[in-house]
Amino acid sequence: MSFSDAISMIRSVAEITQTIQAGDKIIESIETAFSGLPQIEPKRTLYLMWRDPWMGAANGTFIHTMLDKAGLANVLGQETRYPELSVERIRQLDPELILLSSEPFPFNEKYVSEVRNVLPEAKILLVDGEMFSWYGSRLKLAPDYFSTVLAGL
Repeated sequence: MSFSDAISMIRSVAEITQTIQAGDKIIESIETAFSGLPQIEPKRTLYLMWRDPWMGAANGTFIHTMLDKAGLANVLGQETRYPELSVERIRQLDPELILLSSEPFPFNEKYVSEVRNVLPEAKILLVDGEMFSWYGSRLKLAPDYFSTVLAGL
């Protein structure tokens, strides 16, 4: 699903529920909030969403779309869906930033240490997976969350 698909879904729900004006306001607020995200130098980013085996989010996912909207360069952008990754492959990808999602696998500080042993130079952050992968009402909250994450870089 793309960002425009998510916006279309909101519009469709508004049409079905005969709340078109309210839907338009929601869409406008989402689009305005995303257009106000800070511009950053794109960081080569690996978004990990599973452990044992390691799995990352690649092209063809809503997570990839949200990374792009946040100004982050997905190191798996040439792959599709959710590829399994070996530790060696993670090293080869050489990301500057690694995002460890809260879902579907509940990454925590233990895994930050584990990943730091693989790539000691990378910045590693625990992130709220809902903000990157839920495309309904969460879109209203995602830009503020992304701004906070980006400010920490």
